[in-house]
Amino acid sequence: MMYNLLTVGAMADVGEFLAELFRVAPGDVDVSVDTEYEDRNWDASVSCEYAETHGDLHRSLSVYVAESVSEEPSEETVALEMARWLGAPVLFPGAETVPTVWRVATAGGQVTHARVIEPEDESGSTRVTEVEVPVPEFPESVVTGFPDIIKEVQLPTPVVDAWATAQTVEGERRTLRGLLVNWERLTVRMDEGWPPSHWYPSDLYVDDLRLRDQVESRVGQLSEKDRSAVERVLTELDALYRERTVDDGGTALARACEISQNELSGRPWYWRRRPAPLPWESAPAARIAS
Repeated sequence: MMYNLLTVGAMADVGEFLAELFRVAPGDVDVSVDTEYEDRNWDASVSCEYAETHGDLHRSLSVYVAESVSEEPSEETVALEMARWLGAPVLFPGAETVPTVWRVATAGGQVTHARVIEPEDESGSTRVTEVEVPVPEFPESVVTGFPDIIKEVQLPTPVVDAWATAQTVEGERRTLRGLLVNWERLTVRMDEGWPPSHWYPSDLYVDDLRLRDQVESRVGQLSEKDRSAVERVLTELDALYRERTVDDGGTALARACEISQNELSGRPWYWRRRPAPLPWESAPAARIAS
């Protein structure tokens, strides 16, 4: 198994830390700079290869663990434990497929996100330009949300899947399935507390409502058999949305998105409903201000 990490500060007996974490003898751990080849312990069960970096992050680590080692902690667990050991943040790759976004484990046990901009060449500096919450080691970073990782989170859609899976539909039915998946995922996001960062920007919420608008026109293009099945799915999804939202006449959405309530009054019913509490009011900057 391999772990990729970025760290701040001194190494502080990383070999001892790895021995304790993976429950191997200290002599069964090798820690070497990436340019060292002659004096390594090539037979070590746990090997840590590191390289010095410039900028906000001081080194990158690649930890290799042999199959003979019984302990297999997750990358998040390794990062959290190392952050506590070093007393400094440790970054590790996020589950989302956005290359610039890493997860940050802090010495206090918090896990958040950061945007890391790597240099174009070896002489450049690695910069942490944005963080979800303030991290003292990155004082120049902008505190902000990361909307680009939200849609990367894979959420279950049992209602839509019971009608059709991505492998069983094509053409117009496939397009319509995608719209229904997005609609169901909105209710799942509410149930799961708006993953991955417990907030949801208002512009993404508006996008979801606009995609819901498209369902009506596309349903009419289906055969009578398919239309009847989709209408049953849509009825169930609409009921889930009603249960998780309140009708405020469009007040909250109008305030957040600069859409007049008068305009919202002429739109479908779901435009005048909103989650409680409002997920866009829990953005990182809003949490700090409160």
